[in-house]
Amino acid sequence: MNMEKKYRILYERGTIAKLATRFGVTDATVRLALRFVTEGEQPDLIRQVALREYGCVLQRKPITILKKGGRP
Repeated sequence: MNMEKKYRILYERGTIAKLATRFGVTDATVRLALRFVTEGEQPDLIRQVALREYGCVLQRKPITILKKGGRP
């Protein structure tokens, strides 16, 4: 069993649409950026602006990584 930290950014209702409009991208692009699914300059900027200007919060969630075919 391996413990790892997974990050995501928590946001209030309406924040996704505001960020999407501001950056000229789709809601899905913003959601993926805030869940740290995507990497690069644009997702980094979306996360930075969300945290600094939109009152979003970074959450660190411990997760358990199971070995293939095994149990914890």
